[in-house]
Amino acid sequence: MWRSLRQGAFLLPTVVALWAGCNDAPSPVGAEFLPDTVHLQLLSAPPDSLFEAIETEKIAQPLFNAGVLYIGRFRDLEARTLLRFTDIPDTLGWLSAAWILRATLVLSPERYTLGDSSGAATRVPFTVHRVTRLWTPKATWDSLFATGDAGTLDPLELGRWEEAIPLRDTAEPVRVELNEAGRQLLAEWFRLQADSLQRQQIYGIALIPTGAATAIRAFATQSIGQLHRPAPSLEVLYRRSDRVDTVRLTAGYAGSFLSPSQFDPYCCLILQPGIAYRPALSIQLEGLPPLAALYRAELRLTLDTAACWTGNRERSRTLLILPADTNAPSWLSATATYDPHSGTYVSRTLAPMLEYWFRRQRRGRLFISLPATELYGHLDRLAFSRSGSAAPQLVLIYAVRKRP
Repeated sequence: MWRSLRQGAFLLPTVVALWAGCNDAPSPVGAEFLPDTVHLQLLSAPPDSLFEAIETEKIAQPLFNAGVLYIGRFRDLEARTLLRFTDIPDTLGWLSAAWILRATLVLSPERYTLGDSSGAATRVPFTVHRVTRLWTPKATWDSLFATGDAGTLDPLELGRWEEAIPLRDTAEPVRVELNEAGRQLLAEWFRLQADSLQRQQIYGIALIPTGAATAIRAFATQSIGQLHRPAPSLEVLYRRSDRVDTVRLTAGYAGSFLSPSQFDPYCCLILQPGIAYRPALSIQLEGLPPLAALYRAELRLTLDTAACWTGNRERSRTLLILPADTNAPSWLSATATYDPHSGTYVSRTLAPMLEYWFRRQRRGRLFISLPATELYGHLDRLAFSRSGSAAPQLVLIYAVRKRP
């Protein structure tokens, strides 16, 4: 299993660096750093058994008040949005649907889209429905829709959007007029809000893409620290006895939910936010001898471009490599950078994490993620090969002191 460094062709420059150079005696610092009794060794996977498991895991990562919402369809992926309005006044309990002149849902499109954007526009027709059950920031697609829409959505349509949405840096808001059923729902909300014992029964509305959707489009919402961003709102124009007034309701709860999407788990490792798929690698270090000093660890993940989904943003050039153990120090986290020449993401900063595991239980588990700005800002799918010559590779360089 162990192989001398001098047998590793790709490490030849390192060997030359150790053998060549001036004939002066090493400084005290140099002598202590790399004594002449130390031999560097190589351990790699493949062929060595460093990986105990390589898999794609699905985690609960709700897109709740994350600054962006998604609506639409792409291939077998569906994106729905739920909105709950938290600033409903408690002084309009007297207002009936007959006194509501117009009710308009207002959404602000973002530039990002996944899917068909031909003609510099996207088609994401959707319908508006009443939500019939309580949902929280921890809700997921599985907890709401795994067994169908019954119990979560009222099938009665409250409004519909069918126009193409221009794909521009600054697009006009999408304005959806609610029908008579929608105005009746608003009147019911005003009545419930006026009663402190019943206001918790206001569960909000859902925006459900129709089968004609050919893309998934991003819409703006607010998040912590981003209150300047436009949030989904309801503009309600109503008549009083002597004048016409307007009340604007803002979505305080805004979440998107994405259906599970199929992939071949034996072909690829998948990293896709929103659904939340991410690669997980379990590593065992039993092949390292006791007291070995780990000098370098390099991880390579080869991109399978044919299995990737790419929207209209540049593909992420950086990955985060995080220990699965939440009690591990934060400084163990590493990064991987995309190399366009080889089509791989390469990390050369993994040694501290593996050294941490080696000094404790000789094994650990890590997962691959994205920077926070990209974890919520798109739905692109990164696919990494997991078989053959393009399978994940891990190379360890370590030192063993000669026994006296």
